[in-house]
Amino acid sequence: MIGDHDRLPPVLIGIVGYSPVIDAYPLGPTLMAALQSKVAGRDDVMVENMTWGPIHVVQRFQDEGAVRPRRVVLIGAAATSRVPGRVRGFRWTGGDLPAAAMQERIYEAVTGVVDIENTLVIGSHFKVWPDEIFSVEVDLPADTFGNMVIADSLARKGEGAATDHGFSPQAVITELAELAATFAIADGATTAEAKSAADCAKVESFTRNRIAVDA
Repeated sequence: MIGDHDRLPPVLIGIVGYSPVIDAYPLGPTLMAALQSKVAGRDDVMVENMTWGPIHVVQRFQDEGAVRPRRVVLIGAAATSRVPGRVRGFRWTGGDLPAAAMQERIYEAVTGVVDIENTLVIGSHFKVWPDEIFSVEVDLPADTFGNMVIADSLARKGEGAATDHGFSPQAVITELAELAATFAIADGATTAEAKSAADCAKVESFTRNRIAVDA
């Protein structure tokens, strides 16, 4: 990061979640390369593969002497799937959750669940985010990665996976990179839709108990 204390810290673009090595997967290495290309030559923008969980993210910025970015752009899979392949951008406004709901999210994070909304909410709870933070979210059905592995093994690489999900992986990658770069580099106000903790999807319970009683 920038070492001159008279200047603001740089902008951080982070891909949140697991980043598998399949090129066609929208959050994989092809997206990383596209992002790096978009911000090439700018020493004020960093691109990182943030495969760590929300608690690790918090600890990273809480470390003594850590320099926090002045703007953060997080990219990841949307918490709910309604329109496969849709890319949306948000301006994060933070907000508090009831104690029980917050504990559920922290429990998920501790147990290894990596989720962009958890990262946003938990980061706000521990006050590690700067005033300017955005999220770029892509709607990926739960079986997207598995189906792309199958497509890859059958040599249907790249756009071959499009027929399985009704969207073009390459088009999604291009849209993700363009929107993230816009949020990262833009100096003025953005028209991104506001999103707060109250707008996030509810955490699903890990366990469901069912008691069977013999007649």
